[in-house]
Amino acid sequence: MKKIFLVFVLVAVMAVAAFADHPSGLGIGVQGGGGSYWGGAGSFHPSAALSLKIPSVPIFWAARLDITDGYFGLGVSGDYYLIDSQLIPTLHWYLGVGGSLGLSFGNDWMGLGAAVRLPIGLSWQPVRPLEIFLQVVPSLGVDIIPGFHFPSGGWGGDIGIRIWF
Repeated sequence: MKKIFLVFVLVAVMAVAAFADHPSGLGIGVQGGGGSYWGGAGSFHPSAALSLKIPSVPIFWAARLDITDGYFGLGVSGDYYLIDSQLIPTLHWYLGVGGSLGLSFGNDWMGLGAAVRLPIGLSWQPVRPLEIFLQVVPSLGVDIIPGFHFPSGGWGGDIGIRIWF
């Protein structure tokens, strides 16, 4: 019975948005997630971000804020989608390349780093102005402050929602 119900819900969602296009135009949203750095002794930093997609620029932007006990971070990232392919009319998958710059503060230290990102994700548009996305983002970068260190990087992930105008 549960399987029949799930199939019914899936068909209903697909029928409501069967003709929805992948989002375009101005997109504004929020996302939450986090990440972990190589060599960070398993430390996970949760984060929240604002996302922005400007119509004339093919970059998906995010301004990130990380706050945990003894840690504060600010960051900006921009991603260009190399592949943006439709799986079904309302669901796309994407693979991109991007960059990020982050400034972080601990109890007795400060850090600055830059990285190349590889976002891999799913984008679902259940109704025309709404997009829900989920992505995994491995990164490879360099620590600049407090000392130069290469390679640096880690894994991140986000789930978010955007409204398109």
